[in-house]
Amino acid sequence: MPFDDAFEVPPAPARADRSFEDLYRDHALDVYRYALVLTRNVSEAEDVTAETFERGLRAWQRGRGPGTTPLPWLFTIARHLATDRWRHATRAIRHMVFESTRDADTSLVEGQIWLDALTHILPSRQREVVVLRYKQDLSDAEVGSLMGLTESGVRSLAARAIATLRKHPEVWQ
Repeated sequence: MPFDDAFEVPPAPARADRSFEDLYRDHALDVYRYALVLTRNVSEAEDVTAETFERGLRAWQRGRGPGTTPLPWLFTIARHLATDRWRHATRAIRHMVFESTRDADTSLVEGQIWLDALTHILPSRQREVVVLRYKQDLSDAEVGSLMGLTESGVRSLAARAIATLRKHPEVWQ
């Protein structure tokens, strides 16, 4: 008995019986929750979810849909988007550090390098608030408008970042 006859693979369901709207309705919350785990930020998770379905729709329209298992396909798109956003944010922070240290005196440069190295132990949002508030010397209102937080939210996030930093022995060396 030939291999092809013994193991017939059922065809993927036709697109006519399932629309992209159905896919969105069935999996939007799952994708959002996954994006929230990846980004640890409600606003970022919402953006990643929206972009995931936007890219998914474009792929669907070009005939490159998920086949029979749409959720892993959507999770892969979301993971790629979250990773791209993280890389972009990391590059932006490195660029800010480099630009601000180019013409500075040695003690200032050492302090900024120390702060940059130390903030790697922080979650991304806490790292961002530390850099904006203490390195860029922005006010709570300015940081809040950049990060989509209230002034008290900025202070709270900064306090959590400082508490995290205090728990690490690198701070005291």
